[in-house]
Amino acid sequence: MKTLKEQSWMLFVYAALFIAIGMVEFILGIINPALAIKVVSYIVAAGLLVVGLLYIVTSLIAETKAFFKPILVLGCVAITLGVLLFVDPFILSNYLVLFVAVLSLSLAAVLIAKAIIGIVFKYSAGWIVVYFLMAAVAITLGVLILVFQGQLTIKIIYCSIGLLVLALGVLLLIFGIKVFAKKESKEETVVAEQ
Repeated sequence: MKTLKEQSWMLFVYAALFIAIGMVEFILGIINPALAIKVVSYIVAAGLLVVGLLYIVTSLIAETKAFFKPILVLGCVAITLGVLLFVDPFILSNYLVLFVAVLSLSLAAVLIAKAIIGIVFKYSAGWIVVYFLMAAVAITLGVLILVFQGQLTIKIIYCSIGLLVLALGVLLLIFGIKVFAKKESKEETVVAEQ
């Protein structure tokens, strides 16, 4: 089991990685969307290959008597998709606009359902309004992406992906700092008690 301090250092590494990837993707989304497509495809492919290998290794070393291991199948599927993206990095771009539009509309449906559940179970009015507003933004975004499928839309999507990855990196960095500070304060308390 890893210590809390080691985990915080891993969070710092992941944060730095996500911040770097997010910045590169955002800049490439503005300058050269075709190159941004390749970068996203290669990053997703590398992630799928790593996850697939981890799943396969985990399924092979896990001591179970089950003949069928779903994690082994997931590993094989992840590796297949990773290799496919490495071979043809532009396959992702063929469906990315449609995927983002459907994802946005699906998110809107979930937010509307959450708002309706909030009304039924009498959540605070503020949260219900926030859910409806977020749903309205998601519907607008999904419809605009479906209607305007030009070069500008692709640039906006790739810039948004870059900003989201960058934001994830910043959140990981903040979480890593909190975990590290918590570990440091715990060590100081132990030293003070002795």
